[in-house]
Amino acid sequence: MKKSTLLAGLLAIILFSCNESSTESTQINSADTSSKIISIAGLQLDLSANPEWQHETLRLYPVLAETATQATNILPAMKTLAEGMNTPGFRITERKQFGRERDNWYNGLTVQNKSKEAIFLMAGDVVTGGNQDRVIAHDDIIKPGTVKNIAVFCVEAGRSSYYNPAASESEKRVAAFRGYYNVASPQVRQAVYSGNQQGVWNAVSQVTSANDAESSTQAYAALETENAQKKQREACLRFFEGKFSSLSNTVGVVAVSNGKVIGVDIFGQPDLFQQQFKALLHGYTAEAAAGKTDIAEANQLAANAFWKVAVEAAPTRSGTGQVGKFATGNAWVHLYSK
Repeated sequence: MKKSTLLAGLLAIILFSCNESSTESTQINSADTSSKIISIAGLQLDLSANPEWQHETLRLYPVLAETATQATNILPAMKTLAEGMNTPGFRITERKQFGRERDNWYNGLTVQNKSKEAIFLMAGDVVTGGNQDRVIAHDDIIKPGTVKNIAVFCVEAGRSSYYNPAASESEKRVAAFRGYYNVASPQVRQAVYSGNQQGVWNAVSQVTSANDAESSTQAYAALETENAQKKQREACLRFFEGKFSSLSNTVGVVAVSNGKVIGVDIFGQPDLFQQQFKALLHGYTAEAAAGKTDIAEANQLAANAFWKVAVEAAPTRSGTGQVGKFATGNAWVHLYSK
C-alpha cells in the first residue's frame, strides 16, 4: 500500500485555530460557498457544482489532502475489515472469557489476527454470523500476531444462537463470524457512539423500516431483502462507483441529503479512503430518503460540517478509539462526524 499522507502540521494548526477568536469561525460558517474550494488545516473541501457528485437526494463532496502540505501523516500498511474477513489467519468469534467479566455477552467479540498484516476496524463496520450480527463500537487497529476483545453492539435483536447448523464442530464451538456487511447507516453509527444498546436496536428498526426491509430477527443486514428500495440503493452505488478514483488525493467525503449532513468521513490516507468508500456509501444510501437536495443549501451545510471536523476536532491520544477521531502514534487514521 502506498505511504500516503494527510495534514502536515495539523496539530499546530488545530491548536492555533481553537485559540483564535470566533471571528475566523464565523467567516467560514458564513462563507460565500460560490467559491469552489475551502481550505482548512491542510485539507480542501471541493464545492464544485459537479453533477457527477449527486444522485437523486444524495450529494457527496470530496475532501482532498493539499499536496503541498502532505508528507508527515505516514500510516502503516493495513487492510480494512472487509479485506480482513477474507484474509487467512484473521478471525472474529464470540467473546472469549480471559478473566472475570460482567459485560453483556453480546457487547463483546474476540479478534484473532494470525496474519502478517494489520487490520483496521472502523466503528460502524457490521459483521454477520456468530450468535447475532454485530456492529463495531470503536475504531481500532488489530496488529499482526495479536488476540484481543473488542466492544460491539448487536444489530440483530431476534437471534441468540449460532446461525449455521451446517458449520464444522470447531466453528460452532467458537461461534465464528464469516460475513462482512458494509458500514452501518449514519443513524445507526450515531446510536453506537451514544453507547446504548436499546438505542442501536431502535436505529436499526428505523432504518430497516424506512427501506422496507424488516425481518423476523430484526437484522440490519435484512437490507439485502430484494425490493424497490434495494434496487434504488444499488443504482446509487453504481452511480458513485469510481467517481473519486481519479482524484488521487481524495481522503474523505461530506455527505448531504434532504437538507442535512448525514456524515463526514475523513481518512489518514487516500488508499484507506478508497478501500472503505464502497462500504461507507452503502450506509449513506440506506440513510438517504426521497426528497430534493438544493445545491446552494447543501454547499453551506457541507462547508459548516467540514469546518467542524477539520478544525474543531481536538487531537486524539494514540489508539484510544475515541468517538469521532482515531490516531496511531502521531498519524491520523480516521475522523468522523454526523
